[in-house]
Amino acid sequence: MPDRSRKLTFLARRRRVCAAMLFIVPLAACSGIKTYPNNLEKNLQVRTNTDSGSIFSSVRASVNISRVDAHCQTHYEGTVKLAKGAAEVGVPVERWSYLVFDFSSSGLLSTSSTMGHATLLKPRAGYRYDIDVTYRDDIYNVVIRESRAGTSEGRDIALRRVDSCQQG
Repeated sequence: MPDRSRKLTFLARRRRVCAAMLFIVPLAACSGIKTYPNNLEKNLQVRTNTDSGSIFSSVRASVNISRVDAHCQTHYEGTVKLAKGAAEVGVPVERWSYLVFDFSSSGLLSTSSTMGHATLLKPRAGYRYDIDVTYRDDIYNVVIRESRAGTSEGRDIALRRVDSCQQG
C-alpha cells in the first residue's frame, strides 16, 4: 500500500501546482504597466535604436507618460513600449507632460538593470517633436528636436528635470 499513498500524494501535489498556476498566470499578465491611451493627434515621433552589443543580452525601451498638474505633481497616464523603428505618439499640446524613457537590459550571464532619461515637455500646437532614443555599448541617450509641422528646420530641446517645473 505505500505505492498507492505515494501516488495519491503525488496527484494531490500535482493538483495543487495546477491550481496555483491557474491563479498565478493571470496575475503575471497584469504587471501593473498601464498602456498609454495614445488617442490624441500624433505630435511625437519616437525613433528607437537599441543594441546590447551581445547575442546573449537584450535591451528594451519604453516611455512612461505623465501629466503635470498646476502644483508640478506628476500623474502617470501610461506607457508606450518602444520597438526598433519609429512610434507615433500623441500628447496634449500647451500642457506640461513628463516623459520618462526607460532602458531595460537583461542577459544570459548578467543581471537585469534599468536606466532612464526623463524630461518635462510642453508641446506647442502646430509643431512636431522628433525624439531619438538610443542605447549602444552601455550608453543611452535621448535627443528631442522641435520643428514646425511640414518643415525640416527646427531646434534641439534640452531635457528638463521635473524639479525645474514652474506652472503659471
